[in-house]
Amino acid sequence: MKFKELNDNKVTVETGISNGLIGKARKRGGLSQENISKILHTYEDLNANWWFRGDGEMLIKNERETKTSVDWEKIVKSQQELLELKDTQIKFLKKK
Repeated sequence: MKFKELNDNKVTVETGISNGLIGKARKRGGLSQENISKILHTYEDLNANWWFRGDGEMLIKNERETKTSVDWEKIVKSQQELLELKDTQIKFLKKK
C-alpha cells in the first residue's frame, strides 16, 4: 500500500471489500482468500507468489516495460526512405 500510495479507504473502495476490513485484518494478521483475490484482481500488477509466499518481485513487470526500447532512429530512417521512394514513383508516373 505504501508503494502504491494507497490508504485503507481507497483499497476498500477500489476492490469492493467491506469498509474497515483492512484495519481489522492488520490487527488480526490476515485477510480471507476471497478478499485477497479481490485485491489481486484489482491491482493486477501485484505478484500473487510474492503476496502469498514472499517469492519473487512484488510487482509483475508489464510486458511493454520488459521489451527492448524502440529504435526511433531506425524508424525515422525507414520512413524517410519510404517518402523518397514515393517521390521517385510520383516523378516516374508524371513522366509517363
